[in-house]
Amino acid sequence: MTVSNSAELTDLNDRLAPGDAATHRPAAEVLDVTAVIVNWNTADLLDQCLTSLRDHRAPGHGVEVIVVDNGSTDGSVAMIEQRWPEVTVVANADNVGFCRANNQAIEISDKPYLLLINADARLTPGCLRHLVARMESDDRVGVVAPRLEYGDGRFQRWTAGRAPSLRSVASYLFLTDRLDGRFPALAGTYLGHDTAVAFEPQWVSSACMLVRRAVVDDVGPLDERIFVYMDDVELCQRARDGGWAVWYEPAATAVHLMGQSTKRRTGVASPEALRAFNRYFQRRHGRGRTTALRALQAGGFGLRVLAYGATGLVLHDDGRRAQARAHLSHLKLSLETPEVAA
Repeated sequence: MTVSNSAELTDLNDRLAPGDAATHRPAAEVLDVTAVIVNWNTADLLDQCLTSLRDHRAPGHGVEVIVVDNGSTDGSVAMIEQRWPEVTVVANADNVGFCRANNQAIEISDKPYLLLINADARLTPGCLRHLVARMESDDRVGVVAPRLEYGDGRFQRWTAGRAPSLRSVASYLFLTDRLDGRFPALAGTYLGHDTAVAFEPQWVSSACMLVRRAVVDDVGPLDERIFVYMDDVELCQRARDGGWAVWYEPAATAVHLMGQSTKRRTGVASPEALRAFNRYFQRRHGRGRTTALRALQAGGFGLRVLAYGATGLVLHDDGRRAQARAHLSHLKLSLETPEVAA
């Protein structure tokens, strides 16, 4: 089913045939999860994501899927209609942004759980089961996310962390966050190490995030001032401010190729991620602290440029040289003044 624009969303639930939701579901299964995927020109990865949602459901929990397509030109909508007729598609004429697109799907869903999952992510066996189990363990749990890994199985540290502050950013930039297992005070913006122990971080990644519908009803949906990136940090902050718990559940694992809608290179984030980080930081902490943040970034990225550049030159290592170039790009970006929306 395809919805061509947002004006048609309000009566979508009324137009769903009574049998649609129950198609291919065992009688004992309760349809209580809405999986929301925002897509922009990633038809091949979207197909893999949809396959994982079909193959790795949680026992007893049915999943409806809503894909919001942001004006793709790669045949994504046609692919869904041909291969996944049971999926609801909201087809935007233009790219309205990640947050607005997610909210379009949230507006037409009435299920108690919302699984926000990127088109470049996919579930592994047992992932959704563990996420739902953590959610159902305590009515106070409002957001829960899995351990993320790259396609080659490496741990992805951008899966959770501490809320951005000068302290957490400094710990990340100068690598002291790698000692957070022994010294919790050194915890950085991102996880410093892989862990098999579930805990409550201050934010988790929306690459794959299970959200209790009551949280959205309580604190509101994603912040549409954010076009892409930092949506998860912002939502988790509001959830925690509202008294909800945010959990990291490493018993669940999802694969995240990372940044594939903005740059088709596995594990390399778009430069827009750093700009979004600084915009969010300035809205939260003001211009003065943001100036200090940019100074920390310049120092941290500058040291990395020197370290990776020197070792790459000595060892004739193209990978380290590439890292030096990437950090040089980050260094230049850190000197930009954030343009913050009201």
